Amino acid sequence: MRTPLGIAGIPNRSGNDGTITRFGWKAQNKSLVIFAGEAYNVEMGVTNDVFPTRMDETPVCGQQVNEPNDITRVDTNDERNQGFNNPLHILPDWLGFAIFMRALAPPQPVAFSESATRGQQLFGTGVDNPGIGCFLCHTPMMVTSPQHDTEALESVPAHLYSDLLIHHMGSGLADNVTQGLAQGDMFRTTPLWGVGQRMFFLHDGRTSDLLVAIQAHASTDSEESRDSGKSVGAYPASEATAVVRKFNALSSTDKQAILDFLRSL
Repeated sequence: MRTPLGIAGIPNRSGNDGTITRFGWKAQNKSLVIFAGEAYNVEMGVTNDVFPTRMDETPVCGQQVNEPNDITRVDTNDERNQGFNNPLHILPDWLGFAIFMRALAPPQPVAFSESATRGQQLFGTGVDNPGIGCFLCHTPMMVTSPQHDTEALESVPAHLYSDLLIHHMGSGLADNVTQGLAQGDMFRTTPLWGVGQRMFFLHDGRTSDLLVAIQAHASTDSEESRDSGKSVGAYPASEATAVVRKFNALSSTDKQAILDFLRSL
């Protein structure tokens, strides 16, 4: 069902142990711990246990700094307010952030209107109802692992609307950044749960218009390329091109129904 529409998708993998990675725009991180550590270092410049090296290694920037900014406290006393035996100081901030993310409840959809219900059918819910094929990447549901150190997270249905794979999205969306197996035009399928509560869309937040975001999934540089599905520039055509073409063939009422469905998630 995916191949005729030009949809492939592959998992990104850790360069260390070859395991599947799932977190981040390009699914470049294998765990929330690594994701949190990277965010602290790359986005805020806070070095930590898992990302201990500063982004700027200019010597003058590191004067009198002989350890990461935010690390697991192992001091034997509170001289630096970091005593390991002080329960307020055991966890570093970045690790507390990772635990916070793990404990977050999933976004809850609102009640579907008649139009949103129609949009859900058009979006596709599975092999028995393929719709226009959106569900082939934005998988409506997955189930968590049967084994987890948090029992409440075992075998839980997750309505995330993502296959957690990386896909070629074409030159129009490319950021030219390579992370693991994800090339410069490849991104992890963005989970759509909670999309109705978002203000900006796509990996760089370039639009606040959900319709524009859908059209950008075709991600080619010309009408001819979008219609043919041929490669553009250094990258192949977006894997979503054929599905966007199906979306464009819908009536205005059906297009609005899909938008209503997405805004209900």
